[in-house]
Amino acid sequence: MRDEFVALLLGQVGQHEGRDPDGNWNNQQRYSTETPGLEWSDGQPWCATFEAWAAHRTGMDGLWPITASCLYAVNWWKGKGRWSEYPVLGGPFYLGPDGGTHTGVVVAYDADTITTVEGNTNTGGSPQGDGVYRRTRDRRGPGSPYGYGVPAYPEGTVSADPGLGGVPTAAVAAPSTTSALPPPPSAPPPSAPVADPDGFPGAGAFGPGRSNAYVTRLGRMLVGRGGGRFYAVGPGPDWGEADRVATAAFQRAQGWTGGGADGLPGPLTWELLVSGRGSDIPPAAPAGPPPFPGRDRFGPGQVNDSVLQLGEQLVRKGFGGAYRVGPSRSWSEADRRNVAAFQRSRPELSGDADGYPGPLTWQLLFS
Repeated sequence: MRDEFVALLLGQVGQHEGRDPDGNWNNQQRYSTETPGLEWSDGQPWCATFEAWAAHRTGMDGLWPITASCLYAVNWWKGKGRWSEYPVLGGPFYLGPDGGTHTGVVVAYDADTITTVEGNTNTGGSPQGDGVYRRTRDRRGPGSPYGYGVPAYPEGTVSADPGLGGVPTAAVAAPSTTSALPPPPSAPPPSAPVADPDGFPGAGAFGPGRSNAYVTRLGRMLVGRGGGRFYAVGPGPDWGEADRVATAAFQRAQGWTGGGADGLPGPLTWELLVSGRGSDIPPAAPAGPPPFPGRDRFGPGQVNDSVLQLGEQLVRKGFGGAYRVGPSRSWSEADRRNVAAFQRSRPELSGDADGYPGPLTWQLLFS
């Protein structure tokens, strides 16, 4: 999984964001719009979104923070106890005093440097660049990483961290076009059928107790068709309830009911997934406004998830103009100015547009 993830990121090197009519780079790129839940972030700094896009594409939604915020990602790794001060192969690094400035993925490291692939940077390593680049950065000294996330790759962790194996140097294997290929098979007898790699493996490959590569492939195809939210951990070979629920959601998306949407793939379900045909799983129905967390969660000195939730919703609603860098968990003057702009836009709030959210501001913002 690590090699597949890194290869996907490296395959994007040379891609650039869009330009405004005046020629300035504008942070508009494909990765936001192709990552469920992060569509709102198009036009915002996108280094973390780039990683979330690749994690989603490779079925790692549960192993990687699907967010556009570096600061949120740092706290996500720390909250799971998967944080290190040492490089981790295939893991993210974070820059800035609190890790909230910029991120990229380590593809190799030695005693002094890390080799990385990064979105929203440039040849100089800026945290607000124009495209996807491969770079080399110092492990220590000014501008070195704040720390590293430790993904729970099924193949294990490779890290310079003494507590995680202490591998002094490492690199993701470069994909090979020749050496990795198996020798050509001998021709089958005239009567032997040629296996179809995309053919339905049979109903016996799926269901409780089954563990095989077909279950993994099914899960990854379902994630690619909108089923990522059903997997708390990325698809794997062991059949689980997430596979059944995601399969049933895909079947219902085709208009099937009853036994036709039982969550067990048959030949037609498999064929639609393999070919990319049929209807995708629709997004979850939007819930009502989340409960107001209280006035004391907002204002100078406040650092919490409610501040980040507020900022991300302001951006979605088109009131993120005061942010120079994307929303974070730390309250700032930019948050206050954006809230005030939203309040002035609503007649119910315009008489009290002080920039601090109360219950009505919260309800209207999230409606």
